[in-house]
Amino acid sequence: MVIRELYIKNFGKFTEQHFYLKDGIQVICGENEFGKSTLHAFIRAMLFGLERGRGRAAAKDGFSRHEPWENPGYYAGVMRFSCGERNFRLERNFARATRRAYLVCEDDGEELSVEQGDLNMLLGGMTPGLFDSTVSVGQLQTEPGQELYEALENRAANYFETGSGEMDISAALRVLREKQRDTEKAIREEEAAQEAEREKLRMECTYLERDMQALQCEYDEKQEQLEALKNRKSSGMMREETGTGRAEAEERETYQADEAQTERIVSGRSLNRMGLVGLLAGAAGFLWSFFLSGADAPVPSAPSAVISGVIAGAGILLLLAGIYTRSRERRDAGSRGSRTRERAAAGGPVQRNSGREHLSEIRSAEIHDAEIRDAERRIQGELDHIRSVWKDKEIRCGNLREQCEEYEPGDARKKLGRRLEALALAENELKSAAREMGDLTARTVNRRASEIFSAITDGAYKSLRMDEERHLSVWDGARNIPAERLSRGTIEQIYLAVRLGAADVLLEESVPIILDDVFAFYDDKRLESALKWLSRQGKQVIIFTCHKREEEIVKRIVCS
Repeated sequence: MVIRELYIKNFGKFTEQHFYLKDGIQVICGENEFGKSTLHAFIRAMLFGLERGRGRAAAKDGFSRHEPWENPGYYAGVMRFSCGERNFRLERNFARATRRAYLVCEDDGEELSVEQGDLNMLLGGMTPGLFDSTVSVGQLQTEPGQELYEALENRAANYFETGSGEMDISAALRVLREKQRDTEKAIREEEAAQEAEREKLRMECTYLERDMQALQCEYDEKQEQLEALKNRKSSGMMREETGTGRAEAEERETYQADEAQTERIVSGRSLNRMGLVGLLAGAAGFLWSFFLSGADAPVPSAPSAVISGVIAGAGILLLLAGIYTRSRERRDAGSRGSRTRERAAAGGPVQRNSGREHLSEIRSAEIHDAEIRDAERRIQGELDHIRSVWKDKEIRCGNLREQCEEYEPGDARKKLGRRLEALALAENELKSAAREMGDLTARTVNRRASEIFSAITDGAYKSLRMDEERHLSVWDGARNIPAERLSRGTIEQIYLAVRLGAADVLLEESVPIILDDVFAFYDDKRLESALKWLSRQGKQVIIFTCHKREEEIVKRIVCS
């Protein structure tokens, strides 16, 4: 590529200015504020466009810095160049409202599309960053930028993989890292979901433990109730053995004695009645005997009189026996009443109820014992139920705890883990391949840079080396010398050699070399050596300078 003409319609301080350029090396010399840097910026803007920054950065970006001094709304220019033996015209309008780019082949009138990448194809895929890191050197900007080293690594890996520059390893690494971040985010979300599931299990365990504690409290209460019933039952049985029991026994004895007395009283009365009946029957039989003997007999009939006498005697005996029995029971009742009064005076229990009332009390006590036994059986059944429920909850809680402790990642989590491992492996392999081919590319760049550096230093140094850590050193035939130990002028020569050596490796198309006041630290001898080398490269070289010596040396070289 060779730039033939620059027509600045309105850009920075220039308005309606034409600059004609030629092939080979040429010098544009001017004093400070002549516009050399503006012209350099115009070439870059025509090749790659001029974008307006955003925010605070917009105040110091290239668009604002080179905005026309007069009539800022009219911001445009034209470049004519040749590439591949064809001539092209490139027009650009940089104004925000009317921004456009127009590219046409002047040989046949074919209109090309800048937006579709036709200009980029003519430039061999060169990016603005790569342009700034290789062939375009600004004032005090000789040191290569970070993009140059990344481009070297990327280009080496691309060539290794495809034999061309069609792939972008740096972009591939960025995509891999982005996928890794997405996968890590998905893993965190999956782990959060699993943790929520485990937390759910732990909460269920907590609820079960609370239920078990409530069941334990209920069990203890039922156990106390059962113990109280057993104590009541045992105390009721002991009453018969203690004073209360003896009193009840005495009451039962008294009741039995009263019953026997009542029976004896009843039997005494029966004897009196039978004796009275027998006496009356004997008297009646005796009168009947007189009736049988007839009215003329003064004495009763003998057999009837004897029988009637026997019956009457028996009745008299029965009547006397009944009277005796009743009188004896009255004496016994009197003696029992005395004993009762003596017990009452001594504080002992006194039988006040009747026999039937006492029997009712005994039956009530038996019913009470039966109720206690029913209550014991009911409470025991409730205790068995509580134990069964508690055991079921204990088993469930134990299973949940084991499930929490042995919780394994799901299939989705395992799949994401394998994907993350594969992405990490792919990144490592890609980096390894880039490093390996980077070494090969570095050797190629070192070899080419060494040739350039040796030429522009008149053979004072044999070679130049850039290591994996991007540290620069030179070999003078006897020792390796780190670049930082050398003079500023020599360091500037090292940087220029690295840039131009990398350009030979990275750039597919030949593009102009633009040097803006880069020889300020060169002595005359090395400046002449550098310009001689540049003149022999068969490339367009545009040198902007404020010194006459570059122009004089170039004229001398061209004439010789």
